[in-house]
Amino acid sequence: MAQGVLPFKYKNEKTNTGMTALAGLPVYLDLARVIGLSKSIEKHLKVRKGGQGWTDSQFVLSLVLLNLAGGDCVDDVKILEADNGFCEVVKKAEMHGLGRKSPKGIITSLA
Repeated sequence: MAQGVLPFKYKNEKTNTGMTALAGLPVYLDLARVIGLSKSIEKHLKVRKGGQGWTDSQFVLSLVLLNLAGGDCVDDVKILEADNGFCEVVKKAEMHGLGRKSPKGIITSLA
């Protein structure tokens, strides 16, 4: 990539190392957990019917993260989904606190 004013160069990573350009977003997942956002969403927002698909909390948090990542529309969630490293972070965040026999509600991708 083009050299800027600062003394470093960008280069494209040719291997799939699981690194993410969205490394700042997990802080917001931590914040959501600390303030109890997911529990509050599940308590007050009763949009989902039945037991299939994303939970209300997963929908809202995905849209919040999309907005923080600079998404312009809901279809931009594909940008987040394409980032393998970020998807791994989201999976681990959702698994945190669940028992081994309780993987209910875990998403394997963002879309």
